Amino acid sequence: MKINKVLAQEIADKVMTVIPYNVNIMDETGMIIGSGDANRKGKMHQGAIAAVEQNTIVCIYDSEGPSMPGVNIPIHFRNKIIGVIGISGEPAIVEPFAELVRVTAELLINQEYLFKERRIQEQMKEEFLYQWVFRQDQYDAVFKNNGEAMGINVTMERMAIIVKGETIKEAYLKDQEFSFKLNHSALLFIVPTDSDILKRLEQMNTHPRTKIGIGGSTTLVSKSVHEAERAIDIAEKLTLPSTFCYYQELKFIDYLTNKDLPFSEIGHFFQEFEATPKGQELIETLLCYIKNSGDMNAISKELHIHRNSLAYRLQRIEILTSKNPKKFTDLFQLYTGYVIYKMKHSD
Repeated sequence: MKINKVLAQEIADKVMTVIPYNVNIMDETGMIIGSGDANRKGKMHQGAIAAVEQNTIVCIYDSEGPSMPGVNIPIHFRNKIIGVIGISGEPAIVEPFAELVRVTAELLINQEYLFKERRIQEQMKEEFLYQWVFRQDQYDAVFKNNGEAMGINVTMERMAIIVKGETIKEAYLKDQEFSFKLNHSALLFIVPTDSDILKRLEQMNTHPRTKIGIGGSTTLVSKSVHEAERAIDIAEKLTLPSTFCYYQELKFIDYLTNKDLPFSEIGHFFQEFEATPKGQELIETLLCYIKNSGDMNAISKELHIHRNSLAYRLQRIEILTSKNPKKFTDLFQLYTGYVIYKMKHSD
């Protein structure tokens, strides 16, 4: 830790609000770098040089060149002399102030050091967060250790949430929750999967045009960040009214518009269905439902089953696939998934 000119002048100014004497701050070489008398800055101070060499308070009774009568006492930081503080005046009068002034100076220096350390840690953490949210590769041991040093557990399953637009106040963060400003209009939150931050965001007064994209749960944060971005992009382009945009609900649209994404999520259900008679029964019911445009009477008649049995089968499809056949968008996904599955698995 060194005393720079700005800090030296700040110390001199603050100390002089407490005592009615001129104060000089010298660096470890004895040069005056802060003073109540601007004309003295940049000059060497013999009393300060002696105080550094002897590591004790030095009094000057007569003027010696640029050195005026007064007392000079070393400033320590972590048991090392980093400068000298001098009080101009009759030594017998100003010496009682010396210890008080030294303690004040050292407190200000420690405060400055802690502030700089905090700033450095914040910058390092921000840089790590930037690497984290955009890293495409799996995390190696070095990356995990760096995260741990920052207090970030990168092995935990998390989800990304992007708030795009204006909010009246910021959501407070809990342990293992982090925020990162993507740009002037978008704020990214990286939170554990079980976080209740969505409730906190919901309680905030958001502007009508604000969109909140929610990515899926994963240990590779960049994947969830991309999903959150896509959720907002899809919602905006389709002018969807919801503030909260879940990628899980909009994923199907992403599949339709991006030929590089494999649409296997629903396809595997049909693979499992075809492996059992009960599953085949559900596929038959779904196809009949589509063929008859959801007419329950016509479907029951064609399948030779009671309406209650039909309702049960449709309920089973919804439970197993998380898609409700009675909801058009879900039915569209089910049918598209079935077509893609059959095209890829049929001889």
